[in-house]
Amino acid sequence: MTINIGDKVRFLNDVGGGVVVKIISKTQVMVKDNDDFEYPFPINELVVVEKAVQKTAEQKPKLKSEVNNINSIATEMIQKPEIKNDNSTEVIFAILSKPETDNNQFECYLINDSDHFIFYHVVLRGETGYVKIDAEVLEPNTKIQIGIIDREQINASKEIIVQMLFYNHPYHILHELIERKIKIIPLKFFQSHNFVENEYFDENAYQFVLLKEVPGLGNSIKNNDDFERHLVEKELPEEDLSKRFKQRKEAKTVEVDLHINQLVDSVIGMSNAEILQKQMDVFHKTMTEAISSKAGKVILIHGIGNGTLKEKLRESITQQYKLSFEDASFREYGFGATLVVL
Repeated sequence: MTINIGDKVRFLNDVGGGVVVKIISKTQVMVKDNDDFEYPFPINELVVVEKAVQKTAEQKPKLKSEVNNINSIATEMIQKPEIKNDNSTEVIFAILSKPETDNNQFECYLINDSDHFIFYHVVLRGETGYVKIDAEVLEPNTKIQIGIIDREQINASKEIIVQMLFYNHPYHILHELIERKIKIIPLKFFQSHNFVENEYFDENAYQFVLLKEVPGLGNSIKNNDDFERHLVEKELPEEDLSKRFKQRKEAKTVEVDLHINQLVDSVIGMSNAEILQKQMDVFHKTMTEAISSKAGKVILIHGIGNGTLKEKLRESITQQYKLSFEDASFREYGFGATLVVL
């Protein structure tokens, strides 16, 4: 769907609508609502209800010389981006968490902190093949949102692959093609300590330094071996001698009763499918909060019934969260509960 500045749009997942006032990226625009507040919205969550007014035939057309002059200025602006002339290169893949969105969406950004132009290609590799996130040109010393991924895509994918071709450096430096593979560990996307303060965003971000070349810096990331070693070192916790002999805090256990009469006031008018969906929504919310709070175990009380809820829960635990489970204590719960180990 093509959206232009001036188009009137309606929100798919919310009440109301507004007017598009800015194109942020290929996947996101800025919308001014009826109260004159501006908000960024993904294009796939908008419906155009009225296109912007197009230029009429009575309007005086621009002279060819004026058009050429405008094109020349635009081309010059594109060809002359901000140049730092510091002979350093740093490229970062950043992820911003949007827990308030449906299905826990994550915004993906590519940051080009260098004097190179970069042609990039970013894909998700899953069990059955590859899915393109984005492919475009990124100007020097800029950042761009390249796409949005959700929890289902994270759970179904093995890695994020970023390919980059560098060109048009002011010093005419020729750089080799770069390919980086970021292994996807779903649990890490829901652990708040992986999202840290940074100089590129106002909010915390989960960052991967794809390339770092600074003259005189011995630990620069220049090839894929450096990149993988850097990821391993990043995962190693720094030893705090003052805490070496402190008693370890026992991880808490989260318990949730998924019987429908514990979740809603009345089931009158609800179909079996709606009841199951409500139970699964509470399950996903509980799992996300438990992982974020670093809980040790989750006990899901689902009862015996016909076994549909139990089967759906255990399938999601294995395939989406990639965690192990077992029957909870028979003495406390009988056959009606599942214990998930985080």
